[in-house]
Amino acid sequence: MSIKVRFMASTKNLVDKEEVDLPIDAPSEPTVRGVLMAIAETENRDLSGLFQSGGSGSWGLVRVVRNGVVLQSLDVQVADGDVLMLLPLVGAG
Repeated sequence: MSIKVRFMASTKNLVDKEEVDLPIDAPSEPTVRGVLMAIAETENRDLSGLFQSGGSGSWGLVRVVRNGVVLQSLDVQVADGDVLMLLPLVGAG
């Protein structure tokens, strides 16, 4: 199983890459949260401060999109070939 994660705009600074292909060897379907935690571990980055409590689909100021659909939860299962994108939220002041 392979999941592609694309880092858009300022989220590229999270791992100093535009894209990560993450091979997953798991007996059960992993979740978006699990994929993102695996990237943090693989890339040796502390991304724990980006997690929000609850089922929100955002990490701090980042929105997670799977196959073009904005997620409302990070606990959604992913499938082989899924593409996740991390998009920074844009606000006006």
